[in-house]
Parts: sequence; structure tokens; C-alpha cells
Amino acid sequence: MVADPRRMDVLMPARPPAAIDRAAQVLVGRSIVVVDDDPVMGKLYQAGLGARGAEVRVVTTGEDALELLGHHLVDLVIVDKGLPGLSGDDLVRALRDTERAAELPIVMVSGHGDVAERMLSYTAGVTDYVIKPVSMTELMAKVSALLRHGDALRERSARATREEQETSRGRLEGRAWRPHFQPIVRLNDLTVIGYEALTRFDDGANPEHAFDVARRSGHGPDLELAVMEDALHAAADLPDDTWVSINASPSTIMDPDFDRVIAKASARIVIELLETEPVGDHPDMLQRVSGLPGQPLLACDDTGSGWAGLRQLVELRPQVVKLDRALVSGVDQDPTRRALVSGLRHFTTEIGALLLAEGIETVAELDTLVALGVDLGQGYLLGVPMPLTEIAQRQAHAAAVASEVAVS
Repeated sequence: MVADPRRMDVLMPARPPAAIDRAAQVLVGRSIVVVDDDPVMGKLYQAGLGARGAEVRVVTTGEDALELLGHHLVDLVIVDKGLPGLSGDDLVRALRDTERAAELPIVMVSGHGDVAERMLSYTAGVTDYVIKPVSMTELMAKVSALLRHGDALRERSARATREEQETSRGRLEGRAWRPHFQPIVRLNDLTVIGYEALTRFDDGANPEHAFDVARRSGHGPDLELAVMEDALHAAADLPDDTWVSINASPSTIMDPDFDRVIAKASARIVIELLETEPVGDHPDMLQRVSGLPGQPLLACDDTGSGWAGLRQLVELRPQVVKLDRALVSGVDQDPTRRALVSGLRHFTTEIGALLLAEGIETVAELDTLVALGVDLGQGYLLGVPMPLTEIAQRQAHAAAVASEVAVS
């Protein structure tokens, strides 16, 4: 399809107005992809946007655009609505289903100016809509506005990240947290055989979010090691013959300071390996754990939540396998969950590991897990996370009751 020469005056005005000059400042160094099967229009876009500092790549089909955008990050896409094969609207829908282009600014160019056609494109996911014949002045203004808006959102996000970093650093420097401990019980007789060390931050922050921010801020291992050190120090006053389960990411376990921290522990340690990063990045993980002081046990967390966890079971051969709470919740009512738990019970028996169900909240769930032969459990039904003082109070109360029963 040959471009109408009369459109060229509209696209390329003789004297760029001030709006285009301002847009040029935003366009310098930007990467823009144009999807248009008209070669003349493609050259005009390249000339108009390229003259103002943008790097413009032109493809003629939606399929080529998907291939290109699947491998390259760009700042903005301009799409012709009437593409052959994969239409402009279909291309936009396909792009919105990808992680790279989910929030990418997309401008639709079309000869259809009626509301119904525009609504189809907006529903597909376009950010803005330009009607042919294209005015380069209008296009430049819209592209410039979309790029500035994206810059503002990124700047706001960066400021929020800086605030999070400062808050996270303050928590670390002030050691603004308190260790809590949740009981782990043997299901066949409900005897407490261990405690999982958890963290409660003084500012009320969600622990998962606080640790995630710390990792993104570059001091994740520092925070993990600090809370671990405090928890293991407090754990010295836990009941004798109970283990302490600590959560650690692969990077923290590989940190040389990890040896120093766990060497101070008086209780037997179980290391719960977090899935914060691929264990495959640390191929010597198993050798590392086997050489740690005190010979801690290894536990794989969130088993059953995905294939990564199942691969860890095969590669690491842990001594404790923790069932993801998504499998535990409602296990008494769901035969599929029971089948999965039963299968994992068989697996742990074969490798000589203990199976631990977390997130037990109802008596029916507990009874079902006992019937399935699950070894250990934890959850709000069996005991909430508590500070050490509350555990001591409960122990004293239980001892007093036992003494009264013995006397009577």
C-alpha cells in the first residue's frame, strides 16, 4: 500500500512547532518500535522520530513485532490497526499478556475514527489512539506525554524504594525486632519437639515484606543473620531437648558469617531453606550444609507449591520436608490434597525424612494428617508464635497443674 503524498505535509511540517521541540528533549535516546506494513509510513516515522533523537525500529507484521519485543526492551510501541495477518488489536492483546509489555505505552494509529473502533482498541489495551491522516505534531505530543508519564511513575517508584531502603536500614541498625517462637509438635502424641524462630518487627511491618525489601536493598543476608543471631540467643532459654528451626535463604547459608552465628547455638538447629532464589545458583549447597558447625538438619519449605520445591527434594535430600499450607488447608475435605500428602509421606519414608505439615488450623485437618501418617505439625491450632516470656509462663502454668494433679 503506497502512502498518499498529501499526508506527507501533515506528517512532516516545514517548521517544527515548539511542542515538537519540547518533545524532542524527551525522545532523545528512547527506543521506539513501529509496526506498520506501509513502507512509506515506516520511513516517515523513522525520519520524524529519529530526527528528534529516538532510536526507531520498523517491522511490518504483528508476528515480527512479537518476536522483536520478546527479546528487546523498548520505551514505546506505535501500531497500525489494519495490519495483515495478526491485526493491530490482536497484537496489543498478545503483548499485554507478556511480562515485558504488560505496562508498555502503546499508541494505535488507525483510519477508523468512530467510537466503536476506538473502544475495541482501548479494550485490547492501547494507551492512546491517533486517527489518520496522522499529524506529526499530535503524535509527537502524545508520545512525549506518555514517555514523561512513565518517567514520573518510575521516579515515584524509585522514591518509594529509597524510603523503603531507609526504613529497612533503620530496622537493621536499631535491631528493631523481637524473636517469636511457634511450637512444632509430634502429631501422634502432640508433644512439642521443636520451635520455629520467627520475627516480629517493632514497627508492625509484615515480616515477609520487610525481608523482601531488605533483599532488594542489598542487605538481605545482613538482616537474616542479625535476626537469626537474636533468635538463637533467646532460644537458649527454650525447653531442653527441643530443636530450633531457622529460616535462611541460599545466599545467607553461603555467607561465611553464617558459621559464626549458628556456632553459638545451644540447641539443635534445623535450617529451613527459603525459595528466595534458585538453589541451582549454589551447586555446592549440600556440601556446604553438611560441613556447618553442629551438623544442623536441613528442611525444604513450601513443598508441594511448585516444581522448584520438588526438584529441591531430589537434589538436597533434606531431613525434614515441610508441606505447604495450601496442601494442608482443607485436606480433610479434598481427596486430591490427601492423595498428594499421602504420596509425599511415601517419599519421605523412602528417603528417611520427617514430614511436617504447617498451617494446621482445625481439628479435622489435624485428625486427617494423623491418619495419613504425617510425623510433625505446626499451626495456630497447635500453638501461635509467642515471645519467650509467654512460653516460660505457659511452661510454669503446666508444671503447676501437673504438680497439683500429682499431689491429689
